[in-house]
Amino acid sequence: MVAVVPPDREISCILITGSLQPYAVDFYRGLERAMKAQGWRLRILVGSRSTYRPWTGLEAADHDPLFLFFSGKPAPEWVQRLLGSSARDKILLPGGSGIGELLSQHAPDILILNERNPLNLSAAFWARRHRVPCLLSTDIGAAPPPHAATRFHLIYHRLIRGLFDGVIAKTKDGESAFAKAGACAPILAPHGIDSSRFPLASAAKAEPFRFLFVGALEASKGLDILTEAARLLHQRGLGFVIRLVGSGSWTPSAEDAASPWLSLAGFRERQELLAEYHAASAFILPSKGDTYGVVVHEAASCALPLLVSTATGARHTLVIEGESGFQFDPEDAATLADRMAALIGDPALCTRLGAKARELALHWCTARSGERVAQWLQQFLPAPASV
Repeated sequence: MVAVVPPDREISCILITGSLQPYAVDFYRGLERAMKAQGWRLRILVGSRSTYRPWTGLEAADHDPLFLFFSGKPAPEWVQRLLGSSARDKILLPGGSGIGELLSQHAPDILILNERNPLNLSAAFWARRHRVPCLLSTDIGAAPPPHAATRFHLIYHRLIRGLFDGVIAKTKDGESAFAKAGACAPILAPHGIDSSRFPLASAAKAEPFRFLFVGALEASKGLDILTEAARLLHQRGLGFVIRLVGSGSWTPSAEDAASPWLSLAGFRERQELLAEYHAASAFILPSKGDTYGVVVHEAASCALPLLVSTATGARHTLVIEGESGFQFDPEDAATLADRMAALIGDPALCTRLGAKARELALHWCTARSGERVAQWLQQFLPAPASV
């Protein structure tokens, strides 16, 4: 017998995540607004606050009605390694969390699980027992980049594919994530931001031409290639600055540190970070492996031309070659230098690329992604009760 929903009852949707990551909060807010507009209720169940990133403001207080924090049980270190996580508070076990009791208490009509965290296994089995549609929200697909998942992670994904009725893809690769046979087509809702938090600049750009990098200062971000490209540009006699915003273990050579083109800003957030985007003339992310790269969305929202490596997931949604920016091989400093030189010498090109980047940022804004996902979820509702 197919369950029915009384026409006057509010639809309940539960999303479970192992940890509350700052870059996900905007999407949760956007989804909540879209669901409220449909007369639905959303609640986010969170097992951990996530301390593995340097952000201090999650903008989710203990009394926030959208979030319910419960005590997740951290997995042993060997499980963390198998699933490719260096964050002990991110991979949580199902035992001892009480997640089944919470779900029975809230009785959702739709259940969304963020990633195939072991914590979510008991939730997925609960959904199966109670005949509740269970959707997977993931950035890992069938053939993710090497940095995104371990081999065991992929085996684990395949083993439990039958638990999921559909996929909310957080990256383009996530569209190929495993779900049960006959599942509906996935929907793309990439790791984005609320673009209203990153408006257009009203002040003049910094001089000389400023290329901005935002992120962890680590070798994996391609900073050695970026500084190599900068040296090539400097040899051509071009005036520019590479502004690095972030913190980490990477340090420039003594020669580069003393150069006129390198500027280290340290960690920035909120208004200070927005000021960095507004002062810049173009954005660069030369990463050797970023599953998405939410900073690309921030820069695009501020109408910056985008120079993004082909190892960055955001290139699929935000970087249209020659229209919103350029893509480059993260090992090719010479091509990167040529792209940088082209922007320095062509203000009109920068304006055109930046305008298209802004257009794409608004299209993939979390507010609009929330609306698309909320509408997509309607297909999973049981038939309304006849009056």
